[in-house]
Amino acid sequence: MKKLFNFLFSMQMMGVLLVLFAFSIGAATFIENDFGTPAARALVYDARWFEIMLLLLAINLVVNIFRYKLYKKEKWSILIFHASFVVILIGSTFTRYLGYEGNMHIREGEATNQITTVDSYIKVKAEKNGKQNKVSEKISLSTVKADKFDESVSVDGSTIDIRLKTFIPNAQTTLVQDRHGAPVIEMVAVGSGGMSAMQNFTMEYNSHKMIDNNLLAFGSKQHPDAILFDYTDSLRMISPMPMQELSMMGGDAIPMQAKQWHVVTPRKLYDVGGTKFVIKNFYPTAKFKYVQGEDKNAPTLLVFDVENGDHKKEVIVKGQKDYVGKPEITVIGDANISIAYGSKIIELPFSLKLNDFQLERYPGSNSPSSFASEVTLIDKEKGIEKDYRIYMNNILNHEGYRFFQASYDTDELGTVLSVNHDRIGMTITYFGYFLLMLGMAWSLINPFSRFKILGRKSRKVKTTAILAFILAGSTFAANAQDLKVVPIEQAKRFGKIIIQDKGGRFEPVNTLASEVVRKVSKKAKFKGYPAEQIFLSMVCNPQEWQSVNMIKVGNPDLAKELGISGKYGSFKDFVNEMGQYKLSKKVQDAYSKKPVHRTKYDKEIMAVDERINITYMVFTGEFLKIFPNPKDKMGAWYNPTSEVNVAKDDSLFIKKSVVMLSQALNAGDLETADTYIDGIKKYQKKFGSEVMPSEAKQKVEILYNNLNIFKRLFPYYLLIGFFLLIFLVTHILRPKFPIKWVVGAAMIILGIGFLLHTGGLAARWYIAGRAPWSNGFETMTFIAWGCLLAGFIFAKKSKLALAATAVLGGMFLFVAHLSWMNPEVTNLVPVLKSYWLTIHVAIITSSYAFLALGAILGMINLTLYILQDNKNKSVIAENIIDLSRISEMTMTIGLYFLTIGTFLGGIWANESWGRYWGWDPKETWALVSILVYSFVLHMRFIPGLKSVYAFNIASVWSYSSILMTYFGVNYYLAGLHSYAKGDPVPIPNWVYYTVGTLIALSMLAYLNYNKHKDEPEMEEA
Repeated sequence: MKKLFNFLFSMQMMGVLLVLFAFSIGAATFIENDFGTPAARALVYDARWFEIMLLLLAINLVVNIFRYKLYKKEKWSILIFHASFVVILIGSTFTRYLGYEGNMHIREGEATNQITTVDSYIKVKAEKNGKQNKVSEKISLSTVKADKFDESVSVDGSTIDIRLKTFIPNAQTTLVQDRHGAPVIEMVAVGSGGMSAMQNFTMEYNSHKMIDNNLLAFGSKQHPDAILFDYTDSLRMISPMPMQELSMMGGDAIPMQAKQWHVVTPRKLYDVGGTKFVIKNFYPTAKFKYVQGEDKNAPTLLVFDVENGDHKKEVIVKGQKDYVGKPEITVIGDANISIAYGSKIIELPFSLKLNDFQLERYPGSNSPSSFASEVTLIDKEKGIEKDYRIYMNNILNHEGYRFFQASYDTDELGTVLSVNHDRIGMTITYFGYFLLMLGMAWSLINPFSRFKILGRKSRKVKTTAILAFILAGSTFAANAQDLKVVPIEQAKRFGKIIIQDKGGRFEPVNTLASEVVRKVSKKAKFKGYPAEQIFLSMVCNPQEWQSVNMIKVGNPDLAKELGISGKYGSFKDFVNEMGQYKLSKKVQDAYSKKPVHRTKYDKEIMAVDERINITYMVFTGEFLKIFPNPKDKMGAWYNPTSEVNVAKDDSLFIKKSVVMLSQALNAGDLETADTYIDGIKKYQKKFGSEVMPSEAKQKVEILYNNLNIFKRLFPYYLLIGFFLLIFLVTHILRPKFPIKWVVGAAMIILGIGFLLHTGGLAARWYIAGRAPWSNGFETMTFIAWGCLLAGFIFAKKSKLALAATAVLGGMFLFVAHLSWMNPEVTNLVPVLKSYWLTIHVAIITSSYAFLALGAILGMINLTLYILQDNKNKSVIAENIIDLSRISEMTMTIGLYFLTIGTFLGGIWANESWGRYWGWDPKETWALVSILVYSFVLHMRFIPGLKSVYAFNIASVWSYSSILMTYFGVNYYLAGLHSYAKGDPVPIPNWVYYTVGTLIALSMLAYLNYNKHKDEPEMEEA
């Protein structure tokens, strides 16, 4: 028993449990993507084995707290954050078993005290002789595993057994041939109303259907005034009036006499007194059956076997998750049985009255900016009647119930509030979060913590190198075509005019021009001309610019089909001699396919179509929403083609000013052109000053666009970091190689770049009015900034850290500017307007930078292993150990940030929509990453994994969990955070090359490591 106890609660077992935990929840995200959330919950999250695993993990953690004497004074910081996980698990247990969630729907002017549960229930009620008994049981149904329901209900001496036999999700009826079935006709009929009154229907044997004033009947029973169908050895029809048969392929009509039987066949058109019908299909023997359909909004069908003594019956019940189920009532023997499936109603001890629902939109857009519910809380027992305003990230808390603004009715006269009841669980969990942050922060400054010990042991690597790098040259315009462009001075003046984009954001024309040119040509400039000059030229000379080859066509097959030579085509290349759009059919076919079935060719068709539409909107002036509408309460602005409703003079100005500006520029009359540009600016200030950004913000945005600082920085980061790495490694191999002044110069240049990088982020924050990390482009630029910050923090320990982070920062900025990243400044959806988001994303993306530094230092160490020989092995071993200590320190900071950021995300979720953990794929993979790095940093306690080589291998490969969290979830899994909604996309080729390179690096390092295996193991303390 002692050996078993020692094994169950050893560090080896802890490692096994961490890996099992990470693997199981990671696998659950793929199960959820393929089979739905209920399947993932049934197989993993709600499974008993999963609870046992977490219990073992908690007990193991408690035992090891005592085994390693973390209760000693010098280890209190480590004790606090390790104990915090136990507290969080206890809190989650209370949440799991005592807490519940629901939804409250209220219409304006009405009050309610009822909520419907998020969980689904099977509710059974049995009645006999005026007596009744009820059973209600929570159930989870999935296609891979379903909860069992087998209950007995006793009422007035009778016992009724109810057993769930099967269920069909998204159930729909379909007609199938069955030898035990009856004849069925599928028909399409059109009455006097024409095609708009067309009806599709089925007629079973001995049934009838009215079409206008004509009765259609099917069966042996005679209907003297009906158009009658019957079946013996063939399908026949008799009509009280003359009729005719027409072929669907055309031809002469065949007359059919009245009051005589005629054989009829499918896919023929019959006309009887103006009523036309086609027999689509005829089944001599068929039945209607329920099958699983594609409509996700269709109800779930449950089939029960119900027994009452000798009486048995099959009962079919329909219901849906998140809806109160309609009961199916039947009689079994001497008892009435009612069965329902769906949400159940919970009555609260107080009620809420909706006084007003308010929805605000971004100016000129249907996109919600925010929505709120003005409610009155009515608690008669406590004598409370008080008004509250509930909106996103601002909740109502009363008697342990928390109300969140979740959704609203489409007519905007009703609200949907999500309700959470979890007072005990939330209190304990939040206390656990507090202990976690306190313990981690303390451990970074505690002189007895491993982090501080590693810092003292890490020697300062004195390195110098010779730096040689070539800065990029100037860009020269290569005018392959003679382009008619407007003067640059007028283009810049026009670029300062404010425009309203499609999302309702107000920005300088300079910004829109940059986006248009980048999307159409996939370049920041075209033929060397700045974007605003190209944009205004397209507006002023649409006919000429329709012949310019500026629309990127990346697929050579498509270019060939269109007769385009090279990678760029003109607008006219996509229109034939008849003025028809050449890609019309191809675009329709591409969009009609499911994303998973779209080929690269289809995606290129869609991308080119978008570029053509953008170009068309520039040529027609539809993009030029530069004229405020003083009468529009929604703040929508006009373009020159809009139907305007303003004073006559203003209307004329809106319609003609851009045309007159174009004529002046084409005529070379620059003074008149400036007059029209100034006139537009004055009109904007007169009618749109309330919504326009300030002059300062406009200037900063134009400067930000023109500098394009992030794109300019990445080649410098890559170049300097790369050469610095080479020279520092050379210095390790040849210690006498002098590089001191080069390192100093590199640090100065990188420092200037870092300051410019910081300024770029600050400018974007100022322009957007929010923290710049709400989309892929912004987070990549912020992670790059975090990498450089981490490099400067650890530069005193090793200049290799700075060189590595410079390369890494350059790579992140490079990725940020790939074609699938969107650098546009956009408005935020309501749920993202939270200070919790700012804190959560800032911390968690910073962690990616520190963990990336650990991975790059690991790769440097693996390279050093390969370069090791008998002559330099002691020098290289010393550097490897020192870099490994720095790597462990940076990974410790990264893990702390990742953990704190993830749990702060939980607080944000709880404050925004009432649950701090919902196993969404993004948050699940963040937890996987925490578990992976926890395992890596505890490898030094596990026999067989204590070597420095093992640590470096782990530091490199563990970053794959971060890549999955950041990229993989977005494109391969469905969830709240994902972009592709689970539709799989091809894995880029560079992923295979990278994995292959890392495998080769790991194997070569291992082979050489075995030859010179004289390094110490990682120290436990």
